[in-house]
Amino acid sequence: MSAEPELDPRRLLEALRLNYGLRLENATFVPLGTAPAYRAEGPSGRFFVKLLPDTPYGRAASARIRVEMPLLRALREEQILPRVPQPLRALDGAQLATVGGAEVAVYDWIDAVNLSSAWEAALPELAPLLGRLHGGTPQLMGRVGTLPMPPEDFGLPFMAELSDDLRALRGLRPNARPALHELRALLTPYDEHLQHLLALALKSQKVIRSQPYDPVVCHTDAHGGNVMRDAAGELWVIDWESARLAPPEHDLWMLHSRLPEILPVYEAARGRRIRLDVEVLAFYFYRRVLEDLAVDVAAMRRGHARPEDDAENLRIIRDFVLPAASRVEEECQALTARL
Repeated sequence: MSAEPELDPRRLLEALRLNYGLRLENATFVPLGTAPAYRAEGPSGRFFVKLLPDTPYGRAASARIRVEMPLLRALREEQILPRVPQPLRALDGAQLATVGGAEVAVYDWIDAVNLSSAWEAALPELAPLLGRLHGGTPQLMGRVGTLPMPPEDFGLPFMAELSDDLRALRGLRPNARPALHELRALLTPYDEHLQHLLALALKSQKVIRSQPYDPVVCHTDAHGGNVMRDAAGELWVIDWESARLAPPEHDLWMLHSRLPEILPVYEAARGRRIRLDVEVLAFYFYRRVLEDLAVDVAAMRRGHARPEDDAENLRIIRDFVLPAASRVEEECQALTARL
């Protein structure tokens, strides 16, 4: 979740009027996702607005969104997944506009609610959507050519930085800001386990890099915060910034709690049977939890975090990332045994 930026909402509304011709009366901060976002509404309707600050993260997200928007249009127009966000173009045809030192991306508002804790119960409905996405790869790539993230290379680009951050925290100076001391106290009991997970990820990486795979368009992040249900009961899949060509396991590992049960509906929607590679599944289990940790630790140690940002990152690490790291090996082994 993101902390509210220091932005006068009136400036945002004026930028939306000038750049999109939208007549809007209020903008309400939406504390969801990693990028600051607003619900803007008025006579022109209701819209979802992402704010992309002039930071390394914001600039990277801006580049991904510029590629994401053609993908969203292709998903809708090809009727592969029509219930995805609808991006707006600015009056000059641009994908993004600016307000102050930040860029903004504007989408039609989706009148739906994130699945959150109801996500697991909805997996029999989500699996066929992923099957349609994977099966629609030839149509999509014929339309868009590239995706927001580069094709899968089974990399661990965060590993060196994470290892460096963990070493630095162990040698933290007494005069470092209090939040970093709190972070060290959180991570110290997990140090040996985190090193073990890094070793498991490297082991899986070595195996799967030596074998070919059949890539498909993957969303890569279809968790409960990125899947919504509308009043008609239909599912919407949002946040396509991390879409990439990858093995289908990149999407399917996340469904692990019910994957053997729901695999037939996925295959029916995709139009073919598949044989899952347990080593590839294992790689995604381990990479995801380590990457989540790396992002939050780097944001605290390497960014210019405000106290409220530090507090939010500490909460995420304590309540979500470290518990996930504690159970990931057991969950991976349990899925392997059931397949």
